[in-house]
Amino acid sequence: MSKIQFSDVTPPERRRSIRDIPIPSSKRKSSPTKTKPDITPKSSSQEENFIKITQKNTAPQADYSSVPENRNESAYEYYYPKERQVPGKYFNINKPKRGRFVFGGIAFLVIIGFIVGMMTIFASATIAITPKSQTIGVDMEIDASLEAGTEAVRYEIIKLAKTKSISVPATGEEVVELKSSGKIIVYNNFSTEPQRLIVRTRFESPKGLIYRIPESIVVPGKTVKDGKTVPGSIEVEVFADEAGEKYNIEKTDFTIPGFKNDSARYAGFYARSSTDLTGGFIGKKKTVLPADKETALQKIQSEIENELQKELQSKIPEDLALLQDSIIFKSKELPTKDESSSVLLEQEVTAYAVTLNTESLSEKIISEYIVNSSEWQGIEAVVQDFSGLKITSLPENPESGENIKLKISGTAKVRADIDTDVITQRLLNAPKKEAAKLIDEFAGISSVTSTLRPLWKQSFPKDTYRLHVEVVPK
Repeated sequence: MSKIQFSDVTPPERRRSIRDIPIPSSKRKSSPTKTKPDITPKSSSQEENFIKITQKNTAPQADYSSVPENRNESAYEYYYPKERQVPGKYFNINKPKRGRFVFGGIAFLVIIGFIVGMMTIFASATIAITPKSQTIGVDMEIDASLEAGTEAVRYEIIKLAKTKSISVPATGEEVVELKSSGKIIVYNNFSTEPQRLIVRTRFESPKGLIYRIPESIVVPGKTVKDGKTVPGSIEVEVFADEAGEKYNIEKTDFTIPGFKNDSARYAGFYARSSTDLTGGFIGKKKTVLPADKETALQKIQSEIENELQKELQSKIPEDLALLQDSIIFKSKELPTKDESSSVLLEQEVTAYAVTLNTESLSEKIISEYIVNSSEWQGIEAVVQDFSGLKITSLPENPESGENIKLKISGTAKVRADIDTDVITQRLLNAPKKEAAKLIDEFAGISSVTSTLRPLWKQSFPKDTYRLHVEVVPK
């Protein structure tokens, strides 16, 4: 068969393609990807194939709606994956799990049960008792002694000292003769009996210098504590027998020449200085006007007394009472010091606080004013507050160690003495309503308030350490 020769091939006006075939909307699928048209130059063989396809496409259009769709499932799913659920990633809130609520309910009940059980096991109670009280007027004279166990009220002297100085303009000079002074502690290791030393008793230093006490003192006797002998002692101020700087000495020991004829007493009584002995001087010193000096010293003394009073309040033990006007102040002017154009005045103030034992003082007041009162029959009483009392007479020499008489006046607050141990034993493991009966059982109780924990407890604890009884002052 002879070959058909084509001198010229003219393609139709519009090149037909499978893409030009209309597809019903119900069958149309979006193409996964768009491919670029191939614009690579075709070879002669490719042109021949193209012409054949074109000629075939001139035939009548076929119905492609009935042609089954053929696609590569794996490639399709790669580009259009099915929606998959990841286990545990999302929760279906519309379908709550029943078991979870059951478990939560059981856990809640267990926790509540544990809390209730612990509160019941550690239950406690507090009883607040307000005792009967009364304010009474006091005006009495008492005997006071340093010794415990006597019928007299026991007292103690608390001592504090403070020094201050002030500069005053100098107005001139004068010749002065000053004696050295300082403080020593006198010891009694001779006997258990106190020993009185008269005014101007001599004390001799190892170098033979003589110093004297300006007033009479009583040295307490020695005592025995924990199998050891403790000498009695008292601190006192001494002055040099003569003026001059040679009596200015550092701390040292002293003997008492007056006891040399009694060797045992001479060895048992001795003294040791607690401060340096200073101030001895003979010569010219600057002076100040008497009025200026007096004003300056009064100012210093007033300041020191206020400071000492505040310090004493903080140093009083609980078993001692410091009444009003019970502090004795003693002041001493120290040697002056010259400055360029002024004089430095120095004042030392010593405070002696006469404190009384609260227990023995309370017993005195109760026996005097309460025991015979019809309102307090059958009630143990105790003084609750001493702040309204004051001492109207004080001893001249608070360090003498002797028994003293004190006048006390003012008001004192008395209350019933409640034995909290008895109340505790009475209420152990008792019903809650038993607390109200205490007022009828104990005449000294004015009111009772009870608090139980937890709130649903209807009886007091059976253990004493869980039942707290407090006395509340009215």
